Amino acid sequence: MMTTKHPTPLKDRLLTTPTEIFTTLIQELQHAHKSIDMEFYIFEGDHIGTTIANILCRKARQGVAIRLLVDGYGSRNLPRRLRQRMIASGIVFRYSRLLGHRRNHRKMVIIDKTLALVGGINIADRYISGNNLGVWHDAALLLTGDIIKELSRLFEYDFEPKPHRPLSISHSLTTPILYWSESGGGDCMTRLLRDIVQSAEREITFTTPYFMPPRSLLNIFSMAIQRGVRIRVIIPERCDILLLDDVIRHCINEASAIGIEVLVVRGSFIHAKLALVDSHRVVIGSANLDSRSLSLNRELMVSTTNHSICQTAKLYVDRLQQLSTPPREDENKCYLPRIFIRSIMPLM
Repeated sequence: MMTTKHPTPLKDRLLTTPTEIFTTLIQELQHAHKSIDMEFYIFEGDHIGTTIANILCRKARQGVAIRLLVDGYGSRNLPRRLRQRMIASGIVFRYSRLLGHRRNHRKMVIIDKTLALVGGINIADRYISGNNLGVWHDAALLLTGDIIKELSRLFEYDFEPKPHRPLSISHSLTTPILYWSESGGGDCMTRLLRDIVQSAEREITFTTPYFMPPRSLLNIFSMAIQRGVRIRVIIPERCDILLLDDVIRHCINEASAIGIEVLVVRGSFIHAKLALVDSHRVVIGSANLDSRSLSLNRELMVSTTNHSICQTAKLYVDRLQQLSTPPREDENKCYLPRIFIRSIMPLM
């Protein structure tokens, strides 16, 4: 098959609008000439899902080696006919089936083993056009360089389950650092959050759709606040899972009591999982600030000190803050008993 060079030089960058993210994804999929590896929690058969599937089918018929891994629970609504059409086109399709409450929550696309897209997005229309919660805000990293090798090794581990875990990478300060967690084991995400908090000198801003930190994480935040670090958390006005609204209100009250500044974005839904540390470090990926992401799911986060990415992240966070206000008094009322909330939080 004839190969062509990429039309523009590629460099690492942060994508912060739905149009930018999905336009980049579609363009890079169309430029693929050797391989495409995709891993998502949610892949639906709506307009964008069908569009992506059609591109993958066409590229597979052209001879591009394509593998698609989706979570069995998150992608339970993927139509059988669409899945069968992809398989008939030559795409190697698999569900990631984990036991009990565990999920494969990672999101990544690796193209030609030369570039990757990672972040919080899934393949569903609401990530582009929104829904009854309003416009959805998300973010993704376009990555090149040596980290692609490590992402490829991680994808191989997920796609071809093995008894051993993938090797960890060298923690270089000059290149993006990859953090991954195994389902139901290890404390990688907790250690990453501890590192984020301990490395901060002035301030940290988090964006997360599900703010349900366990007590251990609140203790880490509290120690940072006591030494003068300002911690802000930007969350959506309403949750896309109805039961969680009351749980999140309870967590907001606990967080506010120790000095965490909570901001609520009005009229839209925050889905980005991002931390901006002192305006010179960005951590972004699939993990939420909740017990599920810390201890149950397979997650993926990337940390970088790339100056351009940090600048873009700062503008993104500033934009979200302009859309935000502190919680109203009525938004702090909890109706579920505290003991019930704390008992279900590890599973939500």
